[in-house]
Amino acid sequence: MTMPDRRMVTLLISVILLFPGTSYPRQRSSNQTITWYRADFPPVTIVEGPNAGLGFFDRVTDLLSDQLPDYDHRHQVANFKRIIIELKNKKNVCCPSLYKTRERDTFISFSIPAMVVLPNVLITQKSLKDKLGPYLDRNKRVGLTGLLENKNIRLGISNGRKYSGGIDEVLSQFQGAENISIRSGEDVFKGLLDMLFLGRIDCIIGYPIEASYFLKGKPEFNKLQIYFIAENKIDFTIGHVGCPKTEWGEKIIERVNQVLIEHRQTPEYLDFYEHWLNDDTVPFYKKTVADYYDGE
Repeated sequence: MTMPDRRMVTLLISVILLFPGTSYPRQRSSNQTITWYRADFPPVTIVEGPNAGLGFFDRVTDLLSDQLPDYDHRHQVANFKRIIIELKNKKNVCCPSLYKTRERDTFISFSIPAMVVLPNVLITQKSLKDKLGPYLDRNKRVGLTGLLENKNIRLGISNGRKYSGGIDEVLSQFQGAENISIRSGEDVFKGLLDMLFLGRIDCIIGYPIEASYFLKGKPEFNKLQIYFIAENKIDFTIGHVGCPKTEWGEKIIERVNQVLIEHRQTPEYLDFYEHWLNDDTVPFYKKTVADYYDGE
């Protein structure tokens, strides 16, 4: 080796010793990577179009990613059934928008409440009011059990989705019924709305804001009729962040809870959901959230 070559090697070694942290990028292990799963579920999570990434739980995911900088954050889209399977298989994945059920609690580590959400309702067309009328109580709430006992009334639901509040218990009694259409895929609710207006089904279970998201400004929007569900015993539902019930998952949830405690009642955080409500509903929602956290 010539003298200039030796000097060059000496110089390179000196640089490496002086700046060891910048010599080579450190590859994080799989335990330092969170894969965030989300469904195509506007406006909860929005995966395409001009509002992609602006769903209210998309924004929760962004907040958590910012507040957990020591992890790599990756994103995947799947339906809820696939997401639950991944969690059940103890993969290093999390979902920002899950309902807590007794069954799920056996294999999912849930965060504290991450979002207070107005309840699921029955969505139909005004033209079908007479058909559904016999199943309404004095408060104009629809009895889902009686409705499903009529085989001539067809209901559409999303595959793998939990509706909470007593609705799932009713649906379980009619598992496999021919008058319940179960839709899968990455455009589930939009597909159900299409089926509704094509006359293939008579009603859907979902959030009012879902229907507003897809139909606002369209002629079909004014054709919608919404009924609260009599068997739904709660005024709101609670969304949680969920990770597998493993040492890794519980560690992530512990960190998530710290972020939620700090942010979930701030105006900026509440706007994640309020952004999708009409102006008349925002005051009711603010009071609902305040009452819930005051009583927690």
